[in-house]
Amino acid sequence: MKFSYLFFQRLNLFSIWFLVTFGVLVNISASSVQGMNQYNDNFYFIKRHIAAVLIGIVIFNVGKKINISIQEKLINLSIVFVTMSLFFVLTYGIVRGGSRRWVDLGLINFQPSEIAKPLIILWIAYQLSNLDSKYSDLFYLKRAMFLPLMCCLFIYLQPDYGTTLTIFGIVLAQILFSKINLKFPVGILSLSIVPLYFLAISGNYRWNRILTWINKDCDKGIDLLGDCFQLNQSRIAISSGGMFGLGPGTSRARWGMLPNSHTDFIASIIGEEYGFVGLIIFIIVLGLLIISLFGMAISIESEFKKLIFSGLGAWVLIQVVINLGGAVGLLPITGIVLPFISYGSSAMVALFSGLAIGYSKL
Repeated sequence: MKFSYLFFQRLNLFSIWFLVTFGVLVNISASSVQGMNQYNDNFYFIKRHIAAVLIGIVIFNVGKKINISIQEKLINLSIVFVTMSLFFVLTYGIVRGGSRRWVDLGLINFQPSEIAKPLIILWIAYQLSNLDSKYSDLFYLKRAMFLPLMCCLFIYLQPDYGTTLTIFGIVLAQILFSKINLKFPVGILSLSIVPLYFLAISGNYRWNRILTWINKDCDKGIDLLGDCFQLNQSRIAISSGGMFGLGPGTSRARWGMLPNSHTDFIASIIGEEYGFVGLIIFIIVLGLLIISLFGMAISIESEFKKLIFSGLGAWVLIQVVINLGGAVGLLPITGIVLPFISYGSSAMVALFSGLAIGYSKL
């Protein structure tokens, strides 16, 4: 049975509507305690979360009406801007949790690494959608990948290995969906395994997390108050939800027992409040979102749009796998948020910006 682009588009919009709405409801509970502790306001984080959603929706509705020809005129400027922003943040950015990732803009803190994702997707799609036989595939690959790899280097130096890996995966997925000879993405993947491994273990805290994961220390009950604290609390939260959960707004883990409950570990709060059934429904909808994005990439005729939607699909897929895998211990914890669910203004606006590019007029 062949599904049309319109079918995947409707599935995509439904999935986003469900996840954004559900994300607001979950964040009201998950962020309330931390908001009171830090800012004496239960609704501090949820107000910012809703503001980011509204800004994202406005960007999406305005951006999708912009013709691609106008976007093409801004592509070079956009990729240069984001590259310079990532370089700027290394010197003047705000340090939080040992990483320098944000730029203080007064009312808001801007995270260039999130905005880099849709702009890199746009750049790669533009470079690889109009291949000319008079130039080799290698020529187009070098031209397309130079600035994105430069961005990855700056993001890694923040340090933010999770986002670096996400952007690399996005670029690789777009190359796979392009008309570039298959030997090139296979070669890139093969040659990148060793460098990515050494980059992962170069930081002491990353290496400790990887060793803890490899040795399964958390499964053995080792260092539950140290390296395994977050994972242990995450598992307790999920298991305490049982089949149908404790009920909306009744999470115990949010009371300081589970750090970053409204960002990195919001899936654990969902499992605690809505139970196994609620978590499974949530994961199914995330799966539908990913299927819809790749389905749109496969079913659309435009080569440019195909590469946009394949990049968006890879973006969501990678972050979902890393986040959920970390929450239950199947993967090392990396601090990657769940798309459309977790608190994070820059991440939310970036996602809607990427969708605006994908839905824009041909």
